[in-house]
Amino acid sequence: MFRLSATEARLLAILYVENRPITLEQMGDLIGKSKTSVHIAIRNLSHQELVDRVWVKGARKDFYTSVSNVYKKLMTSQIEQWRAQTNRQVEIMQYMEKSISDNDPEFLSMQKQVSSSLQFHKQAAAIIKKITAISSC
Repeated sequence: MFRLSATEARLLAILYVENRPITLEQMGDLIGKSKTSVHIAIRNLSHQELVDRVWVKGARKDFYTSVSNVYKKLMTSQIEQWRAQTNRQVEIMQYMEKSISDNDPEFLSMQKQVSSSLQFHKQAAAIIKKITAISSC
């Protein structure tokens, strides 16, 4: 749902539940994955700003924690994906609506369906815009 791989989702859940800094080796042991695959997943999570690398006094290894507002970041990302997809659909429907000839009786049914779909997507875009405005507060 949030465009996370299974490994990324499991690591994020572990970091969130543990609520303490954990090394790559510890995470690998917990989920049964190699340090390399854990490192790749953590790097992807870090690029999405869902985890932070933290310093632990006296330790030479890298430790990671989940960010404090991980749920909000995930939901904001999901809403943005919905908004972008809905806007793309509206653009496609508008193009299709313009492309269908008004004079051709064979396409009358298709034109009604496209118009109905366009109306639905515009309503969805308006709802998502309201959700975005609320979630940004």
